[in-house]
Amino acid sequence: MPQQRIRHLRPIDQAQVDPIDAFVSPEALTPELALLVSQTFQALADPTRARVVYALTRGEYTVGELAAIAGVSPSATSHQLKSLRDLRIVRFRRAGTRIYYTVDDTHVASLFREALHHVAHVVYNLPDHPEDERNAVQAG
Repeated sequence: MPQQRIRHLRPIDQAQVDPIDAFVSPEALTPELALLVSQTFQALADPTRARVVYALTRGEYTVGELAAIAGVSPSATSHQLKSLRDLRIVRFRRAGTRIYYTVDDTHVASLFREALHHVAHVVYNLPDHPEDERNAVQAG
């Protein structure tokens, strides 16, 4: 996430505290962390951005290709990609005059995949995963 969005979080000594544990261990989310989490979910809450992110979980695409996939103009797609880049949901690389986009990291792809699994459970009224599978997911 851009530095200005996370500046208000207090720094931690990574030699003494695991940065991931610092975020996922507390009993309750701080207001700052709640804001950052909600910004991530808000970014995926738009249908156009959801289509773009879904495509990017499957590979690299140019703005023009993503525009065709999402059914919107390249200009609108670029605007959506800027928002997603600012939140480090997507990243890009240059190859000559072309710019290719992909998801920023495996966490984004996993988050999107989990959302799809949840939707499948809702649509088909599936039961929750057995306890042993849930524990494996939480441990991973």
